[in-house]
Amino acid sequence: MNETAKYREKVLGCWLGKNIGGTLGGPFEGFPFKNNLTYYDPVPTVSMPNDDLELQAMYAAALDRMEKPEVNREILADIWLKHMNFHCDEYAVAMRNLALGIRPPWSGSYDNCYINGMGAAIRSELWACLAPGNPDLAVKFAREDACIDHAGDGIGAEVFFAALEALAFVETDIRRLIDSALSYLSPDSVLAEGIRTACALWDSAKDWETVRDALFERYATEFKTNVRINIPFTVLALLSGNGDFGKTICDAANCGMDTDCTAATAGAILGILNPEGISEAWRRPIGHELVVRNTAITGLEFPATIEAFTDQILSLRERIPARVDAVEIPEPDYTPFRIHVDVSMQTNPHWYRVQPGVLNWKSVLCNPIAGKLEVPEPFRGSGGQIVLRFQFDLQEDGEYTLMFNSPTSNQVYLDPDVEVLHDDQHMLFGRQRLFLDVERPGGEFACAERPIIFGPTLGGAPLNQYRRHMPLSKGRHVLIVALEPLPFETSIRWGMGIGVGSRFLVHAFC
Repeated sequence: MNETAKYREKVLGCWLGKNIGGTLGGPFEGFPFKNNLTYYDPVPTVSMPNDDLELQAMYAAALDRMEKPEVNREILADIWLKHMNFHCDEYAVAMRNLALGIRPPWSGSYDNCYINGMGAAIRSELWACLAPGNPDLAVKFAREDACIDHAGDGIGAEVFFAALEALAFVETDIRRLIDSALSYLSPDSVLAEGIRTACALWDSAKDWETVRDALFERYATEFKTNVRINIPFTVLALLSGNGDFGKTICDAANCGMDTDCTAATAGAILGILNPEGISEAWRRPIGHELVVRNTAITGLEFPATIEAFTDQILSLRERIPARVDAVEIPEPDYTPFRIHVDVSMQTNPHWYRVQPGVLNWKSVLCNPIAGKLEVPEPFRGSGGQIVLRFQFDLQEDGEYTLMFNSPTSNQVYLDPDVEVLHDDQHMLFGRQRLFLDVERPGGEFACAERPIIFGPTLGGAPLNQYRRHMPLSKGRHVLIVALEPLPFETSIRWGMGIGVGSRFLVHAFC
């Protein structure tokens, strides 16, 4: 087999493995429990749609129709604005920021509680396939991509996989691949620590379940798509699978958490390493179709099959320059994007009784999505109460989604027309804290890592922290939120927003 044919076989193996792993893990996505998969359950008749593959198909299709395709953050961000229609988690934050004119890398870091999400890590394969055997170039491509919607370890995760996958075209030893890819990460990052820990625990125990439980205990949070647990889970599967395609993707999915992503990435890596190792038993149920939802990506045409998609990427490799012309943009002034929040602090032995008429309001400027407020000690516990007041304007009558999300116990009132608010009167929704926080590496919390859900995106939001299909009239509305910090809560964090369906209204808050 000549080099071109070998390269094509590995690229095809990559996308087959990605498709199979995503379809295997899809039904179990987001649950923290261990699974017991040995095969598809249920057995599919077609591959499951998955943003892991759809976003890379979007990039490939958009770049392919350019006269002179090139990879840099500005070009990729414009592709998002023209064709991207995902409005959840980091995607939604980045789309909001881009719509405001905040360009990458700032679109990925500003007001983004999902900087460590898996949304970029799952887009790594395209860059590896465009830079086979060249991890330096794959990493440059990955950084340009990841900074659109991530920062920190969220970028590092895509960098790690892009380097590993690019090297997998020329290296077959899993451990050497992991070690080499680690060299592209900051050694003191939580992500790098988690990957090293996965390797060390595997060397010591050689037992998948023992290592999985130890990683979960140390790194898992309520943020099910956090790279700091899901990347170590994928690394564990690569080690425990020992080159066996089926065992590797099943071990990844059996770890729980972001199962479609972990199994898809593990499958892609095994597909590059050994395309012939993907048996017909795994290939047959999903067929050859490239599934891209027209509700997710708009304005582009896609190859009909995985094989045709592979050929599109081979063609792109010949046309895209093997370099990145970096575009540096100074950090913007975020003041115009921030919102005014009225704050009142009081001690109230009956915290479920809010008295707006006697509160002393102080206006502060906050980020619209990921708000944070320091709590003075006298107002922590023992009846301490923080009351927030948001005012927002709607441009027309309609049905809206409203969310206020916080780990702090809270009650939410919309347009109150009484002086005293009771827990059973005029309340829109609320949340009582059920668990104590356990701190994790990097300052995250086991029971409150997802305290800040992006406003109107409902993926992963607690049912008692949003309301959909609310009929609201044109004009100004008032949201009052009463929060009761516990004694150990030195600050309160929140995420909130107004939207239509799952789409955030950029200028909702005044």
